[in-house]
Amino acid sequence: MVETIKVPANVNFLNEWAGFELPRGIVNKGITGCGATTLAIEDEHKTIICSPRINLIKNKCQQHKGTLAVYGDVRNGDIEDYLRNSPKPKLLATYDSIPRLNGLIKDKPDWRVVVDEYQYLLIDSGFKSETEIALLETLRDFSYVTYISATPIADKYMRQMDWFKDLPYTVLEWSNVEQRFVKRVQSKNPINNAIEIVRNYQKGIYPFILIDGEKIESKECVIFLNSVTNIINIIRQTGLQTEDVNIVVASTIENEQLVKKLGLDYGIGVIPLKGEPHKKFTFCTSTAFAGCDFYSTCASTFVISDNKKAYTSIDIATELAQIAGRQRLECNPFRNTTTFIYNVDVGESRDDSYKAALDEKWQKSVKNANYKNNITDKDLKEESIKEVIDFQKLNKFSKSYVFYDEMNQQFSVNKMAYLNDCFSYDVQKENYLDGIKVRKQLEDSGFHVSGNEVHSDYEEQLECIIRKESFADRMKRYCEYRKNKEACMFVLVDEVMEHQCEDLKLYYDSLGYERIKALGYKELNLKNEMMNRRETYHLYKEFRAIFPVGIKMLTDMIKLKMEEVYARYGIRQKGVASHLEKRFGIRIKPAKITLADGSRKGGYEFI
Repeated sequence: MVETIKVPANVNFLNEWAGFELPRGIVNKGITGCGATTLAIEDEHKTIICSPRINLIKNKCQQHKGTLAVYGDVRNGDIEDYLRNSPKPKLLATYDSIPRLNGLIKDKPDWRVVVDEYQYLLIDSGFKSETEIALLETLRDFSYVTYISATPIADKYMRQMDWFKDLPYTVLEWSNVEQRFVKRVQSKNPINNAIEIVRNYQKGIYPFILIDGEKIESKECVIFLNSVTNIINIIRQTGLQTEDVNIVVASTIENEQLVKKLGLDYGIGVIPLKGEPHKKFTFCTSTAFAGCDFYSTCASTFVISDNKKAYTSIDIATELAQIAGRQRLECNPFRNTTTFIYNVDVGESRDDSYKAALDEKWQKSVKNANYKNNITDKDLKEESIKEVIDFQKLNKFSKSYVFYDEMNQQFSVNKMAYLNDCFSYDVQKENYLDGIKVRKQLEDSGFHVSGNEVHSDYEEQLECIIRKESFADRMKRYCEYRKNKEACMFVLVDEVMEHQCEDLKLYYDSLGYERIKALGYKELNLKNEMMNRRETYHLYKEFRAIFPVGIKMLTDMIKLKMEEVYARYGIRQKGVASHLEKRFGIRIKPAKITLADGSRKGGYEFI
C-alpha cells in the first residue's frame, strides 16, 4: 500500500515543516536536497542516521554540531561517553557500523533509525553484500526504521528482498519542483571526452551564459567518474597540478596508493563546506554520488558512464538522478544542467543466457547451502565454514552465492549478491542498449531532455568543449553558428570556438560562408586560399601603381613590367596582359599606340 503525502506549497525543506516527522518504512522523498536528514538530526528523537559513505557522514557531521560520526576509526568508549552525556543523541553512522552500535544501545525502543540513500544497499552489494545483509538483519531489532531516498530501489528488486516485505511505503509529492536538464553526449570513448573537457578548461575556454547582459563563466567543473584508475590517468595525461584538482574518492589504502602515484603532493580530498573555495577541477567516484552537498558558485557538472565495465556504468534512475542534485547554491546558474557522456551497446550478448546462468547459479547455491547445513560432523562442519569463508574472500560471490551467516550460525544464500548481479546486468546492458533507451530512462527519471531555452547556448558551448573535433568539423559548425547569428539569432557559441581556434574568425571574415563551404571546410584549402588572396592583393597594389587608369602601354612593355613584379615575389610566370583583368580586376582595352617614328603598334589602354 502506497501513501502519498502532499508537501505544502510554502515548504521548501522538510525541516521547515512544523509537525512533520519522517514516517516509518520506505520513504520516497521525491527530490534531492529537501532536508530529510536535517529533519532527522534536528527533531526530538534519539536517532541513528546511517549512510553508505564515510564522506557523506563527515560532510553532514561538519554541518551539524553536536552529532557524532561513527565509522571504523571511532572507539566504542567514545561512543558510550557520547551516549551518556548527550540528552538527545544523534549518531551519524556508516552502514557497516550499525551492528556495533546495536550492541552498545540498550534502550532500542526509544530510538529511531534513518537509513539514508538506501538504494546503495543494492548498488553496493557487488562488493560488500555481507555488510548490507548484516545491516538489514540488525535493523530488525529496531521498531522504527525509515529507509529514505529520492531514487528508491526499483520494485522488481525490492519485491525479492524479504527485509522490505509489508513495510509501509510513503511518497512525498512536491508542488514546486525545479526542472533538471540533461545534455546527452553519446561517445565511443567517454574517457577521451573527459580529457578534452579538462584540456579546454586548462586553456581558459569556459562555457558561459549572459544574465542581464553580464557574462558569467563556468570556471569550475565537477566530473563524476566511478573509477579511481581512470581519474588518475586523466590527471596524468592533462598534467593537472595539486592546486587545481580535488580528488574525492573513498579513503582506502588502495585508493591512497593510487593517488600517491601522481606524486607525494597529491592526496584524497574532501568536499568544501559552504563558503569555502572550490578548485577548478573536482573528480568524484561513487563516494560522492549521493547525499553530499557542493556549494560552488559556478561549477558545471559532467557525468562519465563507461559501459565497458559494470562498475563504471552509471545507473540513470538512481546514481545519475542523485548526482544532478548535488550543486546546492541557487546563485550557480549552471547547477540544473548535467552533461551526461556515455557509450552504448558495447557489443556483448544481451540475450537471456546471462539471466539463465544467474538463475542456475542461484539454484545450485540453494542446494549447496542446504547440504552444508545438514552436515552433522563437527570437524567437517568447521572445515566447511572455513572453506566457504576463504572461497568468498577470493571470489566475491562470482562463482557461488553461498556464505556462512555468523549471526544465525548457518549457511545461507546471498540474495543481495544475486540481485546485484541482476541489477548490474540491467544497468550495463539493458539500460544502454541504444540512445532511445537512454532517453527514455532519463525521461522516466524526471529529466528534461529536449533542451533548456535559457541555457540552450550554454549547452551548445558544452558541445564544443566536450568533443575532440577535426578542424573541418569545427569550421563547419562555426560557419553555421555565424550564419545563424547573421540571421539575427542570438548565439554565443562562436565565442568559445574562436577561443579554441583563433583562425576560425579570420577565415570566415576573409572568405565568407559560401567560399569556405566550396573549399570543403578543410584547413589546408583555406590556408592556400588565404595565401593566394594575400598574394593577389599585393600584386594588385603593385600593378595598379604601374598601370594607372588613363595610360596606354605597348603589349611587350606590359609583359616585361609584369614579369619584373612576379620576379620580386618569387613567382615563375610569364607576363600576360589579359591576366591583369582576369586575375586582378584591372580593366583594359586594346589600343594602337603611335611610336616616335610615326608607326603604330598594338598595346592596351587602362580604363
